[in-house]
Amino acid sequence: MRNRYKFTFIIWCFLTDLMALVFGVLLFLRINTETAIEWNDLLLSKMVPITILSWLFSTTYFRLYRVDTLFSVDSFYRNSWRSLLTQRILWQISIFIFQGSLQDSFGSRAHLFQLSFLLVYILLSRILFTLILTKIKKWVSKPYVVAIWGFNKTSIELASKLETNSYFIHFVGIINENYSEDFKTKEVFSIALSSAIHSAASNNINELYIVTKPDFISDLNYYFELGDKHSMRLKFVPDFSTITKVHFSTGNLDNFHVIKPRHEPLQNAYNRLIKRVFDLVFSILVIVFVLSWLYPILAFLIKKQSPGPVLFKQLRTGKKNEAFWCYKFRSMQTSGFDESQQAQKGDARITPIGKFIRRTSLDEMPQFFNVLLGSMSVVGPRPHMLQHTMDYNNQISNFMVRHFVKPGITGLAQVTGLRGETKKVSDMKRRVRADIEYVQNWSLIKDVKICFLTVIVTLKGDEKAF
Repeated sequence: MRNRYKFTFIIWCFLTDLMALVFGVLLFLRINTETAIEWNDLLLSKMVPITILSWLFSTTYFRLYRVDTLFSVDSFYRNSWRSLLTQRILWQISIFIFQGSLQDSFGSRAHLFQLSFLLVYILLSRILFTLILTKIKKWVSKPYVVAIWGFNKTSIELASKLETNSYFIHFVGIINENYSEDFKTKEVFSIALSSAIHSAASNNINELYIVTKPDFISDLNYYFELGDKHSMRLKFVPDFSTITKVHFSTGNLDNFHVIKPRHEPLQNAYNRLIKRVFDLVFSILVIVFVLSWLYPILAFLIKKQSPGPVLFKQLRTGKKNEAFWCYKFRSMQTSGFDESQQAQKGDARITPIGKFIRRTSLDEMPQFFNVLLGSMSVVGPRPHMLQHTMDYNNQISNFMVRHFVKPGITGLAQVTGLRGETKKVSDMKRRVRADIEYVQNWSLIKDVKICFLTVIVTLKGDEKAF
């Protein structure tokens, strides 16, 4: 039942989506005949193939129609919207290539009707698919029954996952949750598990997840053969819940089970590529449309108020603990002061224009050149001076985790009130916790949100900016 019905459902979704997209193209072409826009004949003849190919690319990239894992409605909905957005972008790019103009498409009534139809279709079709999913189990005479044996933290989390996504299986729960069994030896464990397999088979369970400590996972061939005799699939899941690390992450490297101290989305090459593209586009826009006129104005004011260079550069700690030259608009006098000293409120080194650019964070703007060169990112943990990195690393055990990613012009700590001078180690610990949270939960949406919050904080004014 599990694979047959899931495969049928996915194929039905795919064909329905494809027909809706093709209908959208036909609607576009029909309405276009009523407009005065002169469309490229080659583009009009290729619109249906372009639509199909762009949709196949989008759905393949976001793995919308995957059948190899548990079916998650949340992921299906999320990836549906992502696929539609990507398909529309590719559609507009193809129009620009053939037509030489995006205005004809964006400004046309045909495009408005087509886009409205697709948005309404995705919304209504997903609601319909959900209703179908809730009814599928009632249509099945012989469901695929799944259970868990072993009562511990890992099995409870696995049970929650299976129960939430049990559209194509019948999950009966943890079969020994009411028994407080404590296995002292492998022999006692083996007897209990063998009995559980026989009992599960008599209850017509098709697939049994066995969640136990790694110490007890031995002689697997015996258990697998026992399961085979009852035509039941066995799957062993190591229970690592007794490990003291709170936020560890597990994965696979070929046939090796790997335990990592934390989940890091930017370890994924695709995520790094997305973040780099965002950095390049954002920094180029800022340099072209803001720094092109802001730089000469601030340069004139900085030079007028105190002698010295316009830009201040300083070695700071970057990704992988590698030093790089970090650029800022100079906000302080250039002589007679210790450069390693952190800026303080009422600092005598700060010039009049320096007070303004520090208060508004304009002194950080040259760091978009650092982003363009690849030593920084738009969003990430703020970089520290080399000496400060050494000092805090000796006092905070996980301080260097923040250097697993590129430092940023702004970051999660900066938009949550943790910027500015750190008078106590506890202040830096709070900032490090925010930086590590960012490392563990990165997403492009989070970067965009932090950029937006940075603008809000800057416009409101931050009392810690001095």
